Amino acid sequence: MSKKWLYLVIGCVGLAAQTGKAIAGPPVPDMDERTLQEKYHIAPTEEGLIGALQHQELVVRSFAAIKLANDGEKAAIRPIMDALAAETVDRVKVVQATSAARLGAPEGFNALKNMCEDRSWSPWMRMTAAQSMVNIAGRQECLSDIIGALRSAPDDFDVVVAALNLFPKFKQIPPSQLDEIRNLSAMYLKSQYAGLRMLASQCVSDLGGPWAISQLRAALDAERDEAVRNSIAKDLFSVRQ
Repeated sequence: MSKKWLYLVIGCVGLAAQTGKAIAGPPVPDMDERTLQEKYHIAPTEEGLIGALQHQELVVRSFAAIKLANDGEKAAIRPIMDALAAETVDRVKVVQATSAARLGAPEGFNALKNMCEDRSWSPWMRMTAAQSMVNIAGRQECLSDIIGALRSAPDDFDVVVAALNLFPKFKQIPPSQLDEIRNLSAMYLKSQYAGLRMLASQCVSDLGGPWAISQLRAALDAERDEAVRNSIAKDLFSVRQ
């Protein structure tokens, strides 16, 4: 589980750079303990990793925070938070805050929540923080921020994908927000992109109830792409009641 999380976060950081979502810095290469030692001459010990939190290379700073969290190094909470306070690259801030949260630090959760809310950040970066909050930290306080990011960037493919994947993971949704989520999800059932229609279908199915059945039946009737039709039919069959 910890290794899977490590690859997920490193992958997200790299993806951000490769898709133009990064604020600064190069794409993140593959990174592991061997690379840390051979290329950067840093021992993957608690002492070495804590020192690496201040390294000039963003991939090293990110890896160090993640590895400390994976190793359960509670003593690293304060150094990680200090590194976060000094950090200038937003995507690395998300990694650092998530690492602190995984170690049980309330400051890490608070930092992620603030990132979700920060309107000076791009919708994509706010969504990245929300993904960490929901998928990795297991917290659900960023719902209104996810809705807001999607509302402000309805044509941003990455933001839409992230939001539609996250909505069904919220268990307690206030009625007013549930109505808005339903409206947004139904809107993407009519997207020009087949992939988004399929993703919206899954989201609608997970949201469940008679509303979902009605929406999916209408979408199935209107759909002409065979692959999308098959996906909608499957989602219709498995609507959450």
